[in-house]
Amino acid sequence: MSSNQKTTVIVVDDDPSVGRALQLQLEILGFDAVILDCAEKLLAGTTGTENACLLLDVYMPEVNGIELSRRLAEAGVHLPTILMSGRDDKKTRELMRKAKPVACLFKPFDQAALLRAIGKAMRQRRKG
Repeated sequence: MSSNQKTTVIVVDDDPSVGRALQLQLEILGFDAVILDCAEKLLAGTTGTENACLLLDVYMPEVNGIELSRRLAEAGVHLPTILMSGRDDKKTRELMRKAKPVACLFKPFDQAALLRAIGKAMRQRRKG
C-alpha cells in the first residue's frame, strides 16, 4: 500500500440523506467515499476494499450492519468496522458492544468524532 493512497470509507446506510451527507463530508475531509444503500451491494463483492474501512448503520432492513460485518468476516473480508446508529439506547449499545467494532457513532455525530473513528480504523488496518 503506497503512503499517498487515499483511504476509502465504505458507507452502508439505507437512508439516502445520510448517505449524501456523509459522502460530501468524507470527500471534503480528503477521503474516497463509496456510498451503498443496502448490505447486499457490498456482499456482491464488486466494491474495492483496498485501504478501506466500513461505516455501517446498525439498523437496516434485510441485512443490518452487524450481520453484514459478520457475513463479510465469514467470507474472509476483514475490514475495520465503525458502527453507527440513530438510536442511543441500552439495546443498541449492547448489540454494538457484542459486535466488537473499532468504534461506535451515534447520529448525529460531529466531524471530530468521525475523524477519530476513521483514524482508529485505519491504524487497526495497518496493524493487520
